Amino acid sequence: MTQSTHEESSPFHSAVPSLYSGDVLDAGEYLRRYRAAPECIDAERINGKVFLMSPLRATSHAEPHALLSAWLVMYSAGHADLRVFDNATTRLDENNDPQPDLVLMRTGGQAQLVDDYIVGSPEMIIEIAGSSASYDFGEKRDIYETAGVQEYLVYETAEGRIAWWVNREGRFVEIQPINGIYRSPTFPGLHLNADAIRTANANQLLQCLRDAMNVE
Repeated sequence: MTQSTHEESSPFHSAVPSLYSGDVLDAGEYLRRYRAAPECIDAERINGKVFLMSPLRATSHAEPHALLSAWLVMYSAGHADLRVFDNATTRLDENNDPQPDLVLMRTGGQAQLVDDYIVGSPEMIIEIAGSSASYDFGEKRDIYETAGVQEYLVYETAEGRIAWWVNREGRFVEIQPINGIYRSPTFPGLHLNADAIRTANANQLLQCLRDAMNVE
């Protein structure tokens, strides 16, 4: 007599499906699969679609990431209402859960922490891109603009391009450096020395910030 196997008795029935690039998932299912994924996996969800992160190179991503992190932390240390987050999943809206390289968030501002996730639109997002063809300049820029992120900075390492936008009435407007220095319209004294980040000169990068904060 042939026995049939019921689905509920299957050893795979309770397993959480793996997370794959290209999956189209709602917010709840995305977070369920992400929590169950191996810790070595980094992912984000843009317009409902899952993107798994590629392995990161040292000088073209990790080093500028570390420098910009130190730059933001130094600035936030002088402002009790600001917090810096590194690679934190950010729940912008029902279709978008990006994982920005860096976030500068104001306590009591546009975003808040819910179940230890950033929920809403933080005041500033920074991404490090491998090339100008990266979706950091396209699809992600568009969702940050629509969500109301106040400032968005992309440092593209292949060509040394810096793009810094400020949100004006719901649209991103790119700001330009003055004598090689970018100046935040939202955060007084948050100045970025373009040559310093391009040459990975930590002393020059942080000294520029110190000088700007001292005259803030």
